Amino acid sequence: MKLTRRRALAFAAGTLAFPLSSPAIAQTRRKVVLGQPSEGFIYMALYIARRLDFFAEEKIDAEVVVFQRGGAEALAALMGGQADIYVGNPGLQLRAQEKGMPIRSFGAVQTQFGTDLVISAEAAARVGLDKLKDPQAKAAALTGLTIAVLGPGSLTDLMVRHVARFGGLNPDRDITITPIGSGANMLAAFGQKRIDGYALSAPTSTTGLYRFGGQKLFDFARGEYPPFRDFLFYTLIAREDWITGKAELAQKVVRATWKGLRALKTNPDKAHEAVRTFFPNVPAAEFDAAWSASLPSYPETPRITEVGMRQNYEFLREGEGKPVEVALDRSFTNAVVDAVAPSMI
Repeated sequence: MKLTRRRALAFAAGTLAFPLSSPAIAQTRRKVVLGQPSEGFIYMALYIARRLDFFAEEKIDAEVVVFQRGGAEALAALMGGQADIYVGNPGLQLRAQEKGMPIRSFGAVQTQFGTDLVISAEAAARVGLDKLKDPQAKAAALTGLTIAVLGPGSLTDLMVRHVARFGGLNPDRDITITPIGSGANMLAAFGQKRIDGYALSAPTSTTGLYRFGGQKLFDFARGEYPPFRDFLFYTLIAREDWITGKAELAQKVVRATWKGLRALKTNPDKAHEAVRTFFPNVPAAEFDAAWSASLPSYPETPRITEVGMRQNYEFLREGEGKPVEVALDRSFTNAVVDAVAPSMI
């Protein structure tokens, strides 16, 4: 389900009276509302869990709301009670925790950086990208380029700035970062050569490679960019009172997600077809390429590692120039994963 702008704003403000389930469904399943700031391969395990009925097996009616204005709006819905779980990057969670919001991550969804940085064939040829092996030299190749991001301060914006700094560049002087608002806008501008590159996740990033001859600056999914190796990119985030007060429901969500992750490893063909149904308009060749490129970025289990979470602390400190004032052990819990683990043996 996607929200209109009016309805999404009402969600964020906590003013929309949203019917969480019909009486018939409520008798057999328990409703869980998951808020996402986008669509993309980031949510692979959840797509699989939805299509292969892993949520249904847990007697969960999983409703997904895609918030058109991104993570901040999804987080507002979480805090207002209109969503039970926010599926997003822990960075936004950490900054919210600094402001006193009682939330934390309780399950890993993607454990490598899930956004790509695609540059045009002309730009790649100009800097000799194919011959560059040193990661810092690759990052320095952004010099003079115009790179599109979703918006100021967005995850894509922070990522481009991080890469620029890693290459010894000043992101406000040595490159041009252009907020452009959506994947469709990015692809249009890229195809018209109004920008030299853009930052977004698959399959939109793959479209730039296939249709317009672009190249990835780094293969983040395979850990090619040293600062982002083992990066805890997206997690299940919820209010602490929901995690503890509805522990059984939280376990059911984690178990369904875990089954989705497992299907990626043990039954990839079936998982592939399940995810394919969510992207019917993406050409088969682009979808398959995005699928193969993304596979290394998903964990075998939803367990959160300290190393992965700490990467988010460093990312925010370096990207925003401000350290995170939240104790690491307050940022996540593996209690739900531990409770589910015996049933997944």
